[in-house]
Amino acid sequence: MLVALAGAASAPGHAGPNAITAVLQLAGGALIGLTVGAVGGRLLRIAGRRGWTDDSFAGPAVLALALLAYAAAVAGHGNGFVAAFAGGIAFGHVAGRGGPREVFYVEETAGLASLLVWLLFGAFAVPLLYGRVDVALLLYAVLSLTVVRMAPVALGLIGARLGGRTVAFVGWFGPRGLASVVFALLAVEELGERAGPAVAAIVLTVLLSVVAHGVSAGPLATRFGAAGRAAAGAAGGEPAAAARLRRSPARGGPGAGGPTGGTP
Repeated sequence: MLVALAGAASAPGHAGPNAITAVLQLAGGALIGLTVGAVGGRLLRIAGRRGWTDDSFAGPAVLALALLAYAAAVAGHGNGFVAAFAGGIAFGHVAGRGGPREVFYVEETAGLASLLVWLLFGAFAVPLLYGRVDVALLLYAVLSLTVVRMAPVALGLIGARLGGRTVAFVGWFGPRGLASVVFALLAVEELGERAGPAVAAIVLTVLLSVVAHGVSAGPLATRFGAAGRAAAGAAGGEPAAAARLRRSPARGGPGAGGPTGGTP
């Protein structure tokens, strides 16, 4: 998908950045984001320890750091999205696991922003499907939601020693396309009709994902939970998969690296 958009950007008559410029933008955005996240996380941690700030300020401060990383990267001709992502990684590493207040504030704000993105998606991206849907496009969308999506998840979980049911469940309920929606909207704004075929593939894939995952979420989650409880009852404890997830460092179990370990 990214190759298709890059090809449209390099088409004759479109004065887009070349490959070297794009790489520099990505690297610059990552560097700026890491700097903002690390410095901001360190300052917030010091302020919290010394009582210079209230806990209720933590949430807006985290959001402000994300916006600062994005704005600084854009001002420095870097990639703002990469900067915000890298800033979050650096912030989590330096500041440690977030508290309930700051996490709740950021989640609520992110939810509001995602609703706005979905509104723009329906208003500007969905109409691009008109006259473009064919068998090949539909086949690509189905493969994107199944093989292309689930096979890498299965490969990545080989060392986790999870059962086939758990691997299939995790692979099926992956990200639902919000990042793809953002890139599609950016492509529409920047490339116009040149990005039509690639954006149409993104839009159809996301629409199928919304319907398929929305319909299957409740029933499959209920069946998966019932199977896990049955296995726990038969074994006299919690399911092995749940136990491994609970004990993993990312969940804050043993070996997580102390009270500040884990993911942001």
